[in-house]
Amino acid sequence: MLTILLISWLLANSLIAAYPQQDATQFSAVVTKTEAVFSLPVQSRSRWSWNQPDTADNKQEYRMDVTVKNEGREYTFGFYLWKRHGAKAGSGSLDDLISKGQKSLFERTDQRLMTIVRDADVKVKRKDDLVVITIHARKDMERLFSSKPAEATFKIKYPGEQEIRQTIPIVYQN
Repeated sequence: MLTILLISWLLANSLIAAYPQQDATQFSAVVTKTEAVFSLPVQSRSRWSWNQPDTADNKQEYRMDVTVKNEGREYTFGFYLWKRHGAKAGSGSLDDLISKGQKSLFERTDQRLMTIVRDADVKVKRKDDLVVITIHARKDMERLFSSKPAEATFKIKYPGEQEIRQTIPIVYQN
């Protein structure tokens, strides 16, 4: 019995180490009837670099997104930057990085694949040391929040660093 408890403890701690947690108070998820606003902390850097030489072609360099489950479906939306073949290295501010990346909504299919939702309207911007992801379109609000999912999972990925995951409750306001 002690061996089973020890193995369980080790597995749980290795999973926690695999996905470092941030202070949950740095994240927010607020949904009203007309918009959904999700904020997540970002590292403070004077310059951000993308399409780095040590990143393989067609690999994701950055990810700052949110996952929710609504009416039995899973959706992920936010900011993504992949290094495309032949892409020129760049650097600049966080605003510059955001302007270079993709702002998208994905739906997980029955085959467990993520497919892009082409008609979605996802906005991403910087506000101080936060990235703010906003959904406004009525069709997207219905698609993502019709059953009022209780929680949102944030994921943050920077080149060469471990992915950060944080799950927080969604606050619904009238």
